[in-house]
Amino acid sequence: MNGLILIGGKSSRMGTDKSLLHYHGLSQREYLFQLLSQFCSEVYFSSRQEQELSKNVIIDTLAISPISGILSAFEYNPQTAWLVLACDMPLVNEEALKLLIEHRNPEKIATAFYNPEIKAPEPLITIYEPKSFSLLIKYIEAGNKSPKVFLQSNEVQLIDVEKKDFLRNVNTKAEFDEYQTDSK
Repeated sequence: MNGLILIGGKSSRMGTDKSLLHYHGLSQREYLFQLLSQFCSEVYFSSRQEQELSKNVIIDTLAISPISGILSAFEYNPQTAWLVLACDMPLVNEEALKLLIEHRNPEKIATAFYNPEIKAPEPLITIYEPKSFSLLIKYIEAGNKSPKVFLQSNEVQLIDVEKKDFLRNVNTKAEFDEYQTDSK
């Protein structure tokens, strides 16, 4: 299983690159790289061409949504499962990833946490199995771009946990400031 950190968004609501924000004493992208490296054979960043990262990068050439980043990872290596993680989830930790991996079901197209806020599988902390690759191609070719709807439309192993804090996204400056206040 490889890891994929989604950093290719434009961070327009935040006003600055979300992957460079500091939550754990280093940039979020570096924190997530170190975290995923504990569980994955290889870890990559999914980014836009202009982000110019120097190592472990898979360029999302379509850049239509997080789903095209996931598709690009499968184009890079269709034989592996991809543990996908968005850079705007600062509470994701070792415990959450262990739980995800423990409940992994390779017979399904993906393993995901149920997120009650969106009343659906959380697509941005999910293990996508190789069998999802051909489905992703068809889904995107049909003009679709929501990873949440993709998961809702297919056989997914859902994990429902009591403590769901780690599913929290931080997308705006106000949410970042609130997170900084809450974590003190």
